[in-house]
Amino acid sequence: MADDASPAPMPPPTQADLFDQYMPIVLFLVLNSAFGLVPAIVAMTLWAVKAQVSRFRRGLPLGRVMPIIVVYLLIRGTLGIIYDSEEVYFGIGISAKALAGLALLASAAMRRNATGYALPYLVPIDQDVKSHPEYRAATRRVSVAVALIVFASVGFDTWLLQNASVNKFVLIRLGVNWGVSLATILGAGLYLDRRLRRIPGFPGMMPLIERRLGGMGMPPPPPSKG
Repeated sequence: MADDASPAPMPPPTQADLFDQYMPIVLFLVLNSAFGLVPAIVAMTLWAVKAQVSRFRRGLPLGRVMPIIVVYLLIRGTLGIIYDSEEVYFGIGISAKALAGLALLASAAMRRNATGYALPYLVPIDQDVKSHPEYRAATRRVSVAVALIVFASVGFDTWLLQNASVNKFVLIRLGVNWGVSLATILGAGLYLDRRLRRIPGFPGMMPLIERRLGGMGMPPPPPSKG
């Protein structure tokens, strides 16, 4: 069973979370088509800030990170408005993504890499598993792999920004990033499931996911047939 020091689980996304995730994009597309870039940036920035504050008030584990995100959103929006430039506005986001990839790579060199730190927030991991060298090695490789995917995404975003209209950039990037994120999560989960089974007592990722869902009062996924 999970150790007492395991962090509190991240709550599942609600309808409000999904609404806040996609509403800024809808506002941007509509306002950019009707009124131009600056009103679209204003609306997108204000809604994104409102979404961060709402998540914090609902008790999501943002902590000290929330003010940093809000300041980032305000600076990005302000510079985009001042320069009236999609290259400036979206370029800041692309640069932030590149920094996140560098941070993932840097964490891989540390004893507690980003994936190894974040995984216990998603599924209940025993202390014996977390302290096992196989856990550190497996999560370190996932951190490196995700960082490389992030860098590839940065390259694609940069190319797309230079070769597509603003609205096409937003829509295409949304679809591609959604697909890549889903594939990355599935791939990382399958790899960790196979690799961590080398640790004695590790039950597999699916039983841990079912345990986490049960702890949230959510029904586990139905068993596969055949």
